[in-house]
Amino acid sequence: MNKRIKAFTILEVTITMLLAALVIGITYSAYSIIIKSYGAFNHKNQDMAVLVRLDEWLKKDFARADIVLKDTTGIALNNADHHVKYRFDPDFIVRTEIKSDTFKVKTDSLVTSFEALPINEFGQTDEQNRLDDLNLVILFQGEKIPYHYHKQYSSVNLINRNPNAVN
Repeated sequence: MNKRIKAFTILEVTITMLLAALVIGITYSAYSIIIKSYGAFNHKNQDMAVLVRLDEWLKKDFARADIVLKDTTGIALNNADHHVKYRFDPDFIVRTEIKSDTFKVKTDSLVTSFEALPINEFGQTDEQNRLDDLNLVILFQGEKIPYHYHKQYSSVNLINRNPNAVN
């Protein structure tokens, strides 16, 4: 009595295992590529969020300041209620108000001026340190990104600066 049992041959099992290994290998490779792409995308977006937050703070602080002054390490933005300082280092920018915020961005250049005249040195009086333009270049992923902030002083503020200027 010779009974045949239905089963797979060794060749069929080997081919099935080979195909399964190929599918697993391709799936793993695709998964690795997607994870690396997502990581790079997420990292770039986090870095961009830092730039956007820094830009928002600088715009807001310039708008609400009564006077913007050059400081020994950066700039100071003052009004009756708020006193904010920015310290510019090559590898980061620190914003100090009640608490400090550190923006991990690389700065390439910082130019301050008042009425188109550059302010390179820290002066003795507030009037020597007053500025209305800040030009900042930030290095972001190998590219230079220029930022420009301008303080439009009110006539009251400028009259208080020079009381003899009244008509």
